[in-house]
Amino acid sequence: MVATDGHRLAHVEKAETLEDVSEEIKVLVPRKAMAELVRMISESADTESIGFSRDDTHLFFDMGKRLLISRMLTGQFPNYEAVLPRNNDRIVTINREEVAAAIKRVAILSDERSHTVKLALTGGAMELTASHSDLGEAHETLEVDYTKEDLQVGFNFQYLLDFLTTADEPEVSFEFKDSESAAQLRAQPAGDYNYRYVVMPMRI
Repeated sequence: MVATDGHRLAHVEKAETLEDVSEEIKVLVPRKAMAELVRMISESADTESIGFSRDDTHLFFDMGKRLLISRMLTGQFPNYEAVLPRNNDRIVTINREEVAAAIKRVAILSDERSHTVKLALTGGAMELTASHSDLGEAHETLEVDYTKEDLQVGFNFQYLLDFLTTADEPEVSFEFKDSESAAQLRAQPAGDYNYRYVVMPMRI
């Protein structure tokens, strides 16, 4: 499953043997339908599996006593495979809750329009910085295991928090190529699902 808004991309995959599936099936699911499906699943704790089918215009999600029917979106989804990072070899792994809390603290003084937070990696440290023309600057420094070249990159802090508050795993990895290429975030340990979150940097 993959979703994107042009500035960031969420991608998740899981190896699974699917009965009665003999060819690749690609569908576009409306966001509201997906949100409703998540709500229905959360209310049906005894549902072990969901049946999925489609016709020419609609999608069907069968949960036994409940059936969700959604119209199927038409159009061409962006070629997301072309933007998935492949050479992001500057990697740092950090406690998810710790870095999320630090981002929230410095974000108080981020620019109101761009929401930019600068992330700087240097030997053994990750420094988070935000500045406001009227209110000043905020700095947070976290200890990390990082020994490669120094790196500075800016992000919309809300995009980072969206990932950090959605993931459940205790740690996350930040994977960079340089200050201008898309960064990739992964939950650690990965578990059964291979979940990656790709976010474009901002100019700093």
